[in-house]
Amino acid sequence: MFDKKRRIRQTHSLRPISSPIRPQGRSPFRRPNPVFTRTKRLLIIAFILFISIFLIYEFFFSGYFLISSIEIKDKEIDNKTMTENIKKTLNEAIGKNIMIIDLKDLELKIANKFPEIKEINISKNYPKTIEVEFAQYPLVANVSVITDVVKKTYIINSLGYAIKENMQLTNLPLIKMTADAPINTGTPVIEAKKLEYIINAINYYQDKFGMKVKETNYKKNAREIRMLTERDFEIWLDIEQSFETQLKKLKKTLVKLDIYKESLSYIDLRIAGENGDKIIYKRK
Repeated sequence: MFDKKRRIRQTHSLRPISSPIRPQGRSPFRRPNPVFTRTKRLLIIAFILFISIFLIYEFFFSGYFLISSIEIKDKEIDNKTMTENIKKTLNEAIGKNIMIIDLKDLELKIANKFPEIKEINISKNYPKTIEVEFAQYPLVANVSVITDVVKKTYIINSLGYAIKENMQLTNLPLIKMTADAPINTGTPVIEAKKLEYIINAINYYQDKFGMKVKETNYKKNAREIRMLTERDFEIWLDIEQSFETQLKKLKKTLVKLDIYKESLSYIDLRIAGENGDKIIYKRK
């Protein structure tokens, strides 16, 4: 009896182990063909080399990216001379590769050569064009220069450089001056600080006294200016002293000297008295 039970228990404990069904005609692990893999890798490398060589040739040797023109973008700039001078200065860039040219070097060259230019921006317009934008210092005055030989008029910017010759703008103040020799337009006609002083003095007088200045005579050697007012008398100022201080002396004197009714030839504010209020004037 016991032997029978043992045999039955052993019979139930034995289970058939199923083996995986493999499809006929196929190998479970397929190894890649080494020849095909090597050929594929070589083709990829060859393709990459071809593209690289093609791009290098196009960028550096084909001439497709060689600069052929320089253009001024801002059409509002009416200074043709300045425009042409900038183009001539940048002419050395013609024929160079636009991909590798250093624009900062070109901008620095323009800034050093043309101090009258306030801002300069050079950009690339692929594939062959360099574009230039620039802004000049504002025009601030008409200047009439008289020499023993000739009389010329200029429009000057805030740095004192002559931008236009034999022209005037009616909305700008007129400054007259004499010179021993013709003006060199490559240098400031009037030093920038002196010019700023003159313009500010004119504006200050017109604002504080409500009287227009028709023209101003700048005497460089004497370091003074003489503003001719609309009432045809002159205000003399020492350019080495504050124009506000000198004109405030005149303001205090208005109770005694009515500049709006008096027939005057000039008022000299250059001389400082003990109390700082001394003025000299001459009636007509």
